[in-house]
Amino acid sequence: MVLVIIGCVQSSYLVARGFRHIQWRLLLTRILLFAGLGLPVGIWFYHHFAGAQLKILLGVFIILVSLNELVGLYRRSGELKPLPLGILVLLLGGFIHGIFATGGPLIVMFSSRALKEKAAFRATMSFLWLSLNFILLITFILSHRITKTTLQTDAILLPALLLGILAGELLHQLADEKIFRFIVQIILLATGIFLLAR
Repeated sequence: MVLVIIGCVQSSYLVARGFRHIQWRLLLTRILLFAGLGLPVGIWFYHHFAGAQLKILLGVFIILVSLNELVGLYRRSGELKPLPLGILVLLLGGFIHGIFATGGPLIVMFSSRALKEKAAFRATMSFLWLSLNFILLITFILSHRITKTTLQTDAILLPALLLGILAGELLHQLADEKIFRFIVQIILLATGIFLLAR
């Protein structure tokens, strides 16, 4: 819940900053459509089943795929072919986001191949996260899961968020396309390891 609110704040800034770079056709007809279909199923699953085993499987999957992508980037010039079974990956990404509020790794795997420019990638993904997290936020509010403690924690984390945004802006400007893609895959690898460690 804390991270969903923080994510909404961060994504709102990035969407406003890069609005002109959003790839609306891909976002609306592929990414948001299919991830959005998976999201309510994940929310339902979260309320009815334990997700520990699924989290382990997700972590292992993300680690294997990100390692494969890193090897591919190292061996090639940085161009990646479209991801096979992309629609299924997006559906699973939305499903996982509904459970853990972190379906990003699967959706990023699809989008990092479909969106060639880093500015388009960042802006389009930011709008997606804002949309999905806003839906989650509404469900949290309706189920009375947002508490005073949640808001206080978010307020404490706000300075760290601002520093992170500044660091991200600097990195975005300095990194070329290939380095940017390496960074994306390294973050995905770290996410998979984090899921297994929790």
